[in-house]
Amino acid sequence: MIKSIIGGFILSFILLVACTIANVNSETVLFTAFIILVGLALIISGTAVSGDRMRANLATESKADKKWKIKNSINLMLAAAPVLGVFLLIHYFV
Repeated sequence: MIKSIIGGFILSFILLVACTIANVNSETVLFTAFIILVGLALIISGTAVSGDRMRANLATESKADKKWKIKNSINLMLAAAPVLGVFLLIHYFV
């Protein structure tokens, strides 16, 4: 989990450097990266489906699949947190 947070900070730094070099609005890029990470977490966890589909998924998946989905969706959300933090710092203080 610490690796995910560190990965989020590294991703934020890389995006900031790329935006500075390319002279692009860093707020838009960071917010888009945040939305993509959260969207991937929702897709992997299976929470972005209807209730009937979620019930069917939970009934048919194995315990190992369930642990994999939960672990990876949490890691993606933890990686998205520093990206959101950097976005908010830039938005309000720069």
